[in-house]
Amino acid sequence: MVRRGEAGTSVGARVVFGGLALLLVGILAAIAVDASVRGYPWPLPVALALCGLGMGTFTVPFFTAALARVRPHETGSAAGLLNAVQQLGGTLGVALLGGLYLGSGTAAAPLGLGAGLVAAAAAAVVPLSSRRGR
Repeated sequence: MVRRGEAGTSVGARVVFGGLALLLVGILAAIAVDASVRGYPWPLPVALALCGLGMGTFTVPFFTAALARVRPHETGSAAGLLNAVQQLGGTLGVALLGGLYLGSGTAAAPLGLGAGLVAAAAAAVVPLSSRRGR
């Protein structure tokens, strides 16, 4: 019998880390485009599409893993809190990285910081992918 939160745990964890890896590849590609292209950066939409695909691949399994540890009667509150924190993080991230971009005049500094934040997120997700704590 499969208990709540156990179905697809190993697959979900791989998808989460795959999404973060794809996001990191997109960020690194955007840094390379910024450093090498003069004029309009035509390859940049491809790099940003990789970022979007990585975020989309990461988000759903991450929410599933985070909410799997919550008691059924607390799921609504936890989902609302998770959504609010995601919105706040996105807002602060745009403000911080946008300010860094406007202050530095190049995309390398904010994208490098973004790559570091993705690596930190991967380290923070490791406990969710383990079977301990269930």
